[in-house]
Order: sequence, then C-alpha cells, then structure tokens
Amino acid sequence: MLDIRPIASDSDAALAAAEPHAPYLRRLRERGVPADFPAALSAVRNLPAATPIAEAMAALRAAKLAVHLSLAGDDLSGRRGVMDVTHCLTGFAIDCLEAAFRVALASRGLNGDGLFAIALGKMGAFELNYSSDIDIAAFYERDRFDGGDRDPGEAAQRVVRDVVKIMDEITAGGYVFRTDLRLRPDPSSTPVAVSTEMAELYYESVGQNWERMVWIKGRPAAGDHSAATKFLARMEPYIWRRNLDYWAIGDIQAIKRMINTKVGANDFDARSPDVKLAPGGIREIEFFVQTQQLILGGRDIALRDNTTLGALAALTDAGVVSPSTATTLTAAYKALRNVEHRIQMRQDEQTHTVPADDAERESLAFLCGYSALSEFDRDLLDTRRQVQAAYDALFAKEDRAAETHSLGNLVFTGVDDDPGTVKTLSGLGFSNPSSAIDTIRNWHRGRVPATRTPRGRELLTAILPGMLQAMGETGEPDQAFLWYSRFFEGLSSGVQTLSMLLARPDLLSDLVATLALAPRLARIIARRPDLLEALVSNAIPKAPNVSGAVTFDAALDNWRRYHREQSFLTGHRLLHGLIASDEAAQVWTRLADDTIRYMAAVGEQETTRRYGEVPGRWAVFGMGKLGGEEMTAGSDLDLIVIYDSGSDNAQNWFTRLTQRLITGLTAPTAEGELYEVDMRLRPSGRAGPVAVRLDAFRHYQNEEAWTWEHMALTRLRFICGDDSLGQAVHQIAADAICARARSARRKQIPVDVSDMRQTLYREKAGHGLWDFKTAEGGLIDIEFMAQQEMLLRARPDLVRPNTGMALSGLADADGEDSEDWCFLRAALNLLSAMQQLQRLAIGSDPVDEAMPGGLKARLCRAAGEEDFEGLEERLSGVKARVHQLAREKLHLPATES
Repeated sequence: MLDIRPIASDSDAALAAAEPHAPYLRRLRERGVPADFPAALSAVRNLPAATPIAEAMAALRAAKLAVHLSLAGDDLSGRRGVMDVTHCLTGFAIDCLEAAFRVALASRGLNGDGLFAIALGKMGAFELNYSSDIDIAAFYERDRFDGGDRDPGEAAQRVVRDVVKIMDEITAGGYVFRTDLRLRPDPSSTPVAVSTEMAELYYESVGQNWERMVWIKGRPAAGDHSAATKFLARMEPYIWRRNLDYWAIGDIQAIKRMINTKVGANDFDARSPDVKLAPGGIREIEFFVQTQQLILGGRDIALRDNTTLGALAALTDAGVVSPSTATTLTAAYKALRNVEHRIQMRQDEQTHTVPADDAERESLAFLCGYSALSEFDRDLLDTRRQVQAAYDALFAKEDRAAETHSLGNLVFTGVDDDPGTVKTLSGLGFSNPSSAIDTIRNWHRGRVPATRTPRGRELLTAILPGMLQAMGETGEPDQAFLWYSRFFEGLSSGVQTLSMLLARPDLLSDLVATLALAPRLARIIARRPDLLEALVSNAIPKAPNVSGAVTFDAALDNWRRYHREQSFLTGHRLLHGLIASDEAAQVWTRLADDTIRYMAAVGEQETTRRYGEVPGRWAVFGMGKLGGEEMTAGSDLDLIVIYDSGSDNAQNWFTRLTQRLITGLTAPTAEGELYEVDMRLRPSGRAGPVAVRLDAFRHYQNEEAWTWEHMALTRLRFICGDDSLGQAVHQIAADAICARARSARRKQIPVDVSDMRQTLYREKAGHGLWDFKTAEGGLIDIEFMAQQEMLLRARPDLVRPNTGMALSGLADADGEDSEDWCFLRAALNLLSAMQQLQRLAIGSDPVDEAMPGGLKARLCRAAGEEDFEGLEERLSGVKARVHQLAREKLHLPATES
C-alpha cells in the first residue's frame, strides 16, 4: 500500500523543496503569489455584488493562485490531510461560484430568487482535486425567478453564461475553475439553465442510472439555496428508489467496461497508469461505494452520505461492507487522491496519469515522500491491485453469470430446436425439452412484458443457466418450469427483477424451489416481485408507527407494505421448514393482531379528527380462527367491536370508528389488500349495528343467543382497545356460556350441535381426503366436539378460544378418561399442519393429483412420514377415527358416511 509522507516539516519548506519537481509551484513563488489561504477565501466571500465583471474575474483568479500555493504547501508538509485539502478546495470553489452569481445577477439588475446551481460529482461531495473542473447544473423556477424585461428562461440563460465566463474564461490571470454544465438533463438539446419543471419531468421519465450516481453527490452550491434544497428533496424518489435497485449494477458495470476499453482493462504493467480511471483506481472505489448506495439507499437513509468515505463508513456500519475491506479502500482512496494531487500540482493540468518518463516519475515519487522510484512504483501497483480485488468481488457475480457455463448447449434462437439444447435439458430431467425450448424462445422474442426491452432479454440470457439448473435440482423440472413460467409471464416489467436474480444466484435457486413447492406464490410474487427483496435484505421488516403527521390513506399503504413482506417471509419460512406449523399459526395471528391494533389506532385518530373526542370505551375482539390463534395463509378475520358509553351520540361515533377499521383492513389500495372481514358473529348478525353497546351485548348473550352463537363465543379473544372493557366482555361471555349449561336450555345443546353439523355436511360437502376442514373427520368435527363440551361443562376455566388448549383442558379434567381428547389433540395437530402448508402452497383444498411433488415431500416431512403413500394412509385412518368419535359425541345418524 502506498505510504504518502511529508517532504518537509512546514509549508514554506515544503514549497521550497518542491520547486525542482513542480514547475507550476515554482512559477507561483517566483511571481510573488502569497500563500495565504484565509486571506484569499475572505477576498472571495467579501467580493461586492456591484463589482464589474472584469474586475471580479481578476480578483477571483488572483485568489485561486493564492489558494493553490497555500494548499500545496499544507498538503506537501502534512499540515493538512488529503481530505481536508479537498474540502478546502471545494469550499473555495463554492465561494467563487456564489460570488460569480452575485456579480452576474447584479450586472443585469436581477434578483436571484428561484435561480440556483446544484454542485454535482466531486464538488457536491467536497472532494475536488487540485486542478479539478467543477460539475454544476443550473435551474430556475419559472414562477419565482423574475427575468426583468426578459422571459425568465432567457434571463436565466444569460446569467448562467455570465457565471461560466467569470469562472471559466482564460485571461492573462488564468482561470478560476473549468466549469462543466453537461450533467444537466439532456445537455445536447437543453439550454444551460433548465426549468425545474422540465428537469423533474426528464428525470422521472427517462433519467438513467449513471445520472442517479451523479445526483447522489448533489448539494446546493449557489443562488437561491432554499429553492435548491426543495428541488433536491423532490429528486429523492428518483435517486433513492424504495426497491432494492439491482438494475443499477448492470448499468454501472457497463460504464466501467467502457472506461476499461478506453484506458486498457489490464494495464497493471503500464509504466504510467491513470490513477483515476485505470483498474484499481479512484473511480473503482467510487463505483464500489455508489453502486451499493444505489441498491440499498432507498431503504436505508443512513447510507445516503454523499461523500465517498462517509458512505463507505455507513455501508460498513450497516454490515454491507466488511471492516477489513473498508479499511483497505479508505487507505487506498486517500493514497490515490494524494498521488492525483501531486500529479496535478506539477503543471496545473487536469490529468490523472503517472508520467511515463522516469525523471518526471521520480519527481512525482519525491513529492509523495519516496526516495526510490522502484518503491513508489511497487506500492502504487500493490494499492491498485487491492482496490481492484474489492471491486471485482462486488461485480463478480454478474461477470461469472455471463461467462460460459458448464451445463452444455443452451440455444433458444432460430426455428428448429437445437439438438445440443435438447440434450442439455433432457440431462436436467425435463421430460419434454421441446416444450420448454419453445416457451423460452418466445420469451426471447419479447412476447412477455419482462422481455420487451433489450436489457430484459440480455438478463434472461444471463440467468437461464442458473435457472434451468435450479429446476433440475428440484427433481421435478417440468413442474418447476411450469410454475416459474406463470410467475415470469405475470411480471409487468422484468428488468429490475431479473437484475436482482442475476446479482443473487442464491435468490434465483430459492425462488425456483419455492415456486416448485407452492404454485400459489407464483401468482403473488408475479404481482409483487418486490417481495423477493425481503429475502435479499435478511432484515426483519419494521412495523410502521401510528403518527399524526401521516394521513389515513398513507397509513393504510404504509402498513400494507410492511404486512406484505412479513406475510411473505412467514410463508417462506413455513414452506422451507424453518418454522413449524403451530408456530406459523401464531405468527399469522400475531400479524393479524398487530394489523388490527394499527388500523384501530389510525381509525380512532381519523374519527377523532373528524367527529371529536372518543365518547367512551371501546374494544375489538377476534372470533373463529383469529380468536383461536389458529390462522393460516389467507385466513379472513371474524371481528366484533364493543363499546361502553353514556353519550347519546356514541352509536354514531363508534359506528364510524368501526367503518374505518374495516376500511383499513379490507380496502384495496395501490399497495394491495390485507384481509376479508366477517362481522356476522356479532349479536343479530347482519341486522345488528357494526359496533355493539356493552349492555346490548350482555342482554343478547344472556337472553337471545342461539346455541351456535355460544359455540362461536367460546372463540372470543380480546385484541385491542380498553383492557378493562376487554375483561368485562370476557366475563360476560363466560357467564352466558355457563348459564346456558345450568339452565333448562342445557338439554337442547347436543340436539342443536348435532343438527348444525348435519346441516354443514349437506351444505358444504367435503372434497375427499385432502379436505381438512369440512369433510368427515376434518377440523370442524374436532372443533364441534370441543365446543359442545365447553358449553355442557359449565366451567369457565375450560372455555378456551384455542381448540388445542381446549382439548388439553378437557383431557386434564377427565383424567383417566382422557384418551379421546388426547387423540383429538394429536389429530388436530396433524390436520392443522397439513392445512397450513396446503393453504400456503395451493390456497384451496385440492385432490392430490394437483399437488407438486415437492409439496408432497414437504407434507411428508411435516408429518414425519417417509413417503406420500404412507402419509395418505395415516391421514385416512386419523380422519376415520375422528369422524367415528364425532358420530358418538355429536349424536350423528349412523347412516352418515
């Protein structure tokens, strides 16, 4: 690694020592230029706006020479570190630009409100080099900038041209800074000052990734800073995209390949490398940092530091870059910037190339503190190799994916099938290679949205080897290809998703395996491919907070984004065996509970804002699978809202609260839907109010409720709202259930339960062995048996919302006679585990022929069976015994089969 050392102990001695090696510095000293940085800076900052342009140009040029000489002495003596020098150079450039704007505006009698310049590139990051040009983009707000007698646009052009003249024109005194305006929107067809309206339209519609890299470093530089700051805030969604931006990798790598073509991709043996653009140079460190900022910065604000080393430190703190790599790149960046400064201070030339001539290179080595040229050459080469190793590691995945693979032929062009490709696919296990080839050939022809752009087709070509190999590894490539095709053809745009899959081969394999297991997810991920980012980030999604600063609609969208990721991660973990089925039920239920709490809170906030303060207490309760904490993927929500208030207007207020809660839970927005909500289990069902008064609830449950309603009431569970009201409602429910058992109505309980179960058999006939809910011997049989027993026993301690816990309570209560309840608990565990996976993977109750082989294997693992035939035999036996117990305990006719 380069070790840049001072050449003298103080600035004056360093400048004297540098004279034989730096002709530019020698000339400045011979002309008597003062090496006084503070005085030069003060002269620029205090330059009056009324100064004639010619006088301003002379003053700024004189100040620039003083700054150059002063900072060179500080740099060569080690009085200032290299990043301090770049900061000083940039601060001076900004002050000069501000002065130029003041003078240019005053010369035309104009006020600068609404006209501003944004510093880009190194200037925006306070990283200007010794002889750097400055990259700026000038903008004006048409409705704020007053052009005087001229149109605002024309006046803005004239002012900016004057600014460029002041800064850039070469006079007897030289120049201040070469000023480059080519980073503005579409520079070949736009004026030097662009309206903010036009600029925002350009970036929103056709802005490129390389421009986003430029804007990472954007900062207000001159003119109306308030307008500039607001403009940058409006640019944030373009620069920092919410989704992980793997598309940017390919674009940035393409830019780097073009640079390599120009400077030589393998010029490590060159005697005069370009320390900026050559492999292992400054640009690779900048690209290393900016690429990962573009990919991750949209989701992590901490990564948006616009300085190279600041962003590198943030990436390290976030665990994206290893500390050792960060240490190496930080040291290399400072060393190479030091070399760059010393190259430039020799002749005040905007060059980054080490001299080829040995004598000149020895002068450069001396300025870097080296006494031996060979040591300097060696350390420079070592530094560049370390930089390139880190850079190559970042981009290696895309490069490797594009290289020749070892699968064999994969040709999908032309009309006839390539025999080698047929052989390759047959070797991977495809039973009908021609069908797969034809499908992929159509993809390549742009017949699906994902491949309608050249980039989409290029990315498809790059991922095909890994995709097909992953399909072969599933053991059922035909099915894997079928479900992947449905996912792929459902994408509305493919470049972003394909770029992500190319950058993460592990994610591609995971996706193929997931779709092979769970066809239902193919449709979900196709609609929302950003869900894949949840797997990439390896981060737990952060739940939004309820905030008064966020509108009701925005709150709904914020939660839907969080819910979508959390739900997908839960399903993915269940599918791949990372969590057990009973744990998944708890996670689904916790997510539903959190969703209800959030939507109830934002609903209360919105209702309070519109209709005044809360007129009493309220609480939300879950019923059914939500109440029993037994939710699966896609479960709906059975809810009851109960309130307690003496206010005459309470019914209207709590009705509005409930309506907003339902809207929050069910309304389709741009971010999708959450749940279906069923409130028919409230007193009087659809005929009753959506929010129920406490005393009406008490009266109904004790005087009017049917047996089936008390069966449903056993599943009641408080979710959110007033805790004391929750306790009161639970007590009312327990008392009502026990009162029925202690009254004359007790004898009707078995009759009603039996009638109800027979009605369900008729109205919702089962669909065979793999119907785990309504079929004979399914979950409803088990639930009815447990609920009937809870209604008959008149024991509050046995009334438990969760079916498994209810069965355990009954088993404990019956002691030696608990065999049936213990069996039903085991049967419940098995059927629930099967249903969890089935609902997640397929979403309905299919016959086994519709199940992918991978799902069959996953079901076997969940049940602890070695093969699918054994699993079906076990399920058949379990369901038969469950139904036998149901006939006995529910008094079903013997004719039921």
